[in-house]
Amino acid sequence: MVKKLLTFFLLGLFCLTATAGDRFLIRYGQDGKQEAIPLKKGERAQDVIQSLEHAKASLTKSATPAGQIDTLKYFLNDASLTTSFSYSHQDVAFQWYVPAAGGRVKEFWWHNYTTTGYISKATIRAWIANTKLTSRPTTVQTKYLGYYSDPTDGDGLKSPYKPATGNTWFYGNGAADSSTWNFDPLGTEVPTWIFGGGLQVNLLAGIWQGIKLEDWGDSMSVKLGEPFGFTFSNDTKKADYGAGTDSAMLILAAPNSNPAPYHSFKYYESGRLVTTAPTDGGWWLRGDYDWGFYVVVDYTSDRPPKIVVPTTYSTTLSTLPRAISATITDDNPSGGTFGIKNAYLLFKKGAVAAYDSVLMTASGSTYSANVPAASVGDTVYWNINATDINNNRTSYGARTYKIFKKTQDRLLIYNNTQYSMSNASLIYTGSSTKYDRWSGPTDGVGEIATLLALYDKVVLIDGSFPSRNVYPALNTWMGTGTTTAKKSLFFSSQDYGCYVQAACADTTFPVGSFEQKYLGVATLGPQDQGSTNRPVKVVPQADTVTNYIIKYNTDSTTTLWHYPTFELAFSAYPDFMTPTSSAKAILKDAAGTGVYGVRNSGTTFNAVFMALDAGALEFRGDTSLHNAAYTSVTDPKYRWIVDTKSLANVFMDFVTGVKPVSEVVPGQFALGQNYPNPFNPSTVIEYNVPVRSNVEISIFNILGQKVATIINDVHEAGTHRATWNGKDSFGKTVASGIYFYQMNAGSFEQVKKMMLMK
Repeated sequence: MVKKLLTFFLLGLFCLTATAGDRFLIRYGQDGKQEAIPLKKGERAQDVIQSLEHAKASLTKSATPAGQIDTLKYFLNDASLTTSFSYSHQDVAFQWYVPAAGGRVKEFWWHNYTTTGYISKATIRAWIANTKLTSRPTTVQTKYLGYYSDPTDGDGLKSPYKPATGNTWFYGNGAADSSTWNFDPLGTEVPTWIFGGGLQVNLLAGIWQGIKLEDWGDSMSVKLGEPFGFTFSNDTKKADYGAGTDSAMLILAAPNSNPAPYHSFKYYESGRLVTTAPTDGGWWLRGDYDWGFYVVVDYTSDRPPKIVVPTTYSTTLSTLPRAISATITDDNPSGGTFGIKNAYLLFKKGAVAAYDSVLMTASGSTYSANVPAASVGDTVYWNINATDINNNRTSYGARTYKIFKKTQDRLLIYNNTQYSMSNASLIYTGSSTKYDRWSGPTDGVGEIATLLALYDKVVLIDGSFPSRNVYPALNTWMGTGTTTAKKSLFFSSQDYGCYVQAACADTTFPVGSFEQKYLGVATLGPQDQGSTNRPVKVVPQADTVTNYIIKYNTDSTTTLWHYPTFELAFSAYPDFMTPTSSAKAILKDAAGTGVYGVRNSGTTFNAVFMALDAGALEFRGDTSLHNAAYTSVTDPKYRWIVDTKSLANVFMDFVTGVKPVSEVVPGQFALGQNYPNPFNPSTVIEYNVPVRSNVEISIFNILGQKVATIINDVHEAGTHRATWNGKDSFGKTVASGIYFYQMNAGSFEQVKKMMLMK
């Protein structure tokens, strides 16, 4: 596959032209410049290209690799490359790598997302990167570094590369900063593979393209642990488009899921956040993305052991010793001796400073050892260190797991991985503290029955699609309810029907089944009702659980809609159902004939089942007030369901006899929607305080991590406003994306979401 793509790429480096009857083959030579090769009468361009490539290969390439071939990349797979990153004139992408052994860099590949009208050429340059990159602080994802001033640059006099003269490095438009971030990330350019100035290549739309370095000079020598990388630049200048539109180079990228140090950098010629003079143009760390680049390395020296841990060790109920296993292997591409000398499991509990360790036992390439017993509520830290017989060492990196501790009388099971547990709690309950949380896909596999036995009230959310079959355990748990200790289940699953019936066909459940007896569903289907990526109207029916929605619709002159694409970024696949005689329909379609949700009660249980996503409900006054792509809304009456109340909370209050809280009105605690939204660079948050109270407003990112606390003070009664400038607690500008802001004042707690767009 690589060979085929490379051949296609090389053909793209040549083009055929004619002048006054003569035929020429135009190619980009080793100096990155165009050269014209005249063709004889009847001579085919394909034959000349093959001859040129064969001659070049015979001079520079060995017949077989000297050691072990490895591919270095930071994105998971092609499917993870979901973001098209734009590079305007003279913008540059840079990504660096650390080789696991000494050897030669053989190939560099990139993934285009170009379309007609965008730039079609870019220049590649190779670098031994600045070693500071390997030790940058781990809490920063986006950070400004600086730039050079180039007196020969006609586009603002800023340059990503060190010029021959005037080569002073500038940080923050002349502002001072510590050496932590004030440095050139590129290091030293590697000249051996091509003559100065880099290699200019033609970009083809929507495919992987690559170069073999030996086709353009020589492969690139690297040492064990020595960072190296490639820059990829948009060569357009202002003079190229004049009064026209700036051309953008589009390269695919993946949202970063890797820990620090971060490997992706971008040079912004015209500025990133400030595009009017003085701009913040220059090099920026973009730790929130990984570019769609990868390199192929031929290792020719010994390298450290490789550690692979095939199991995820997540939250558990067990306090017993926990076995940790890993596959540990070693080789020596140079042909010398190799093998594992020893492997140690390191561990500690909580804030203890030092790790203890134990020698791991081997069975073939599988190494195992036990983390000692822990206590309920403990956080356990563990790591693996392996050393080969040549004393090369590898550290797997610290990991953690928790021993589950019950702290609340309500449990949230999030049976999906799209959102962190913290954010799932905010989305579906509006609370970060009032529910204990459990990840259905990863936490305590096989422990769900033991977990459920600790609770009488459970919220189960399947998100875009169920991850694990927790339903038999729920059926058993519901059967343990009594008249004095009823089991209460709020269950939201927009694709439960496709989980229990792979063909997504209508399913009629037998009498006595979990669905019939407890959920109150006789038949599930027809399935996948309504648009997958447009708002679908939902009509609440009179019931203790849904009356607050009816009242809100009346008071605000809005209607209720289901819209996962807008609210939670996944497609909608809600199902209709036929309730049993004991169940009551609480949500229907616009026609009033299709049932989306039911409430069912018995002497020992209460249940709500919704065949749509509870976190994707919203209020709208006018559905026409959105853009054509349905990605933004200008409807002033728009509200997310959690902006008013969590449906799950209302159900739980109902089953526990808690008096419903009256609707939020001026004069009571209230958290308003930020404006503008989306925003850049700042936004205003309005909130009401009815009595003198301490108010805290905090910002959370999509991983559930607290980004900043913007308000934490005593307030007098009245309406107040706070401004968030898009920076974290350390004064660092955060990345584009969805954020949540939460207000706490006494027993009042409310959360809303907002979007920062750059």
